[in-house]
Amino acid sequence: MPNSPIDLHMHSTASDGRLSPEALVEQVAAANVTMMALTDHDTLSGLDQAAAAAHAHGVQFIPGIELSARWARGVVHIVGLGIDRTNTQLNAGVAAQQAQRQTRAQTIALKLEQRGMHGIAERVAAMVGEGVPGRAHFARDLLEQGHVQTFQQAFDRYLKRGRPGYAAVTWASIADVVAWIHAAGGVAVFAHPLRYGLSRGALRAAIQSFIDAGGCAIEVSNGGGSRDDVPAAAALARRFNLEASMGSDFHDPAFPWVGIGRLMPPPKDLPVVWQRWQEMT
Repeated sequence: MPNSPIDLHMHSTASDGRLSPEALVEQVAAANVTMMALTDHDTLSGLDQAAAAAHAHGVQFIPGIELSARWARGVVHIVGLGIDRTNTQLNAGVAAQQAQRQTRAQTIALKLEQRGMHGIAERVAAMVGEGVPGRAHFARDLLEQGHVQTFQQAFDRYLKRGRPGYAAVTWASIADVVAWIHAAGGVAVFAHPLRYGLSRGALRAAIQSFIDAGGCAIEVSNGGGSRDDVPAAAALARRFNLEASMGSDFHDPAFPWVGIGRLMPPPKDLPVVWQRWQEMT
């Protein structure tokens, strides 16, 4: 896999990543990435630390976020890049998303306690500190306590829809999420389009809803997929006239994602979203 100087989708301990924002930036610099974005789930809390660390390491930093959005009966993720973290409308939306996450975490903990995973609420709370637990935190605890043998097995047995630890969430709509990003001066990106398990028609409909809301970019190269995913996502970018983005979706050194900055670049015929910030340097 070629080295890429661009990585615009990563997570830290501000949400469900395993590295602090500062430690993540150290890994980014070591991977020779020259432009990065921190895009933690439904939170802005790690951006200041990451920005300071990126400045110290000489890495161009793009403030970002990954927001969960409701579409039909499912959920898609929208990445916001180049956002103003102080924007009032974005912060209000993030607060509402965090409240949903907190309620979900309490429900998951209760369901798993009832299944015999005693003490999981306290262990997960210690794991996240001042943050809000995500499903990945519960998956890590299930793995560490020996209830499952792999991280993915925790989702498959306990945390996915229809499983005993699943808790539904009423996320904001795609239109609302894109509006928050735009209010903060950011660019909305449809994240990892091939990872939702949607049929071809449903995926196209979801992307059209994103475009109707004002979205203008899509992740063409993303960690966690196969080499065939890049041409497939590139075809979606061409079909809908969207700019291409790329990001490892890094969470944890132990996860089987593509490493930081180890991405296949989008095809050269596609306009790229990061050109907006390259022109500012």
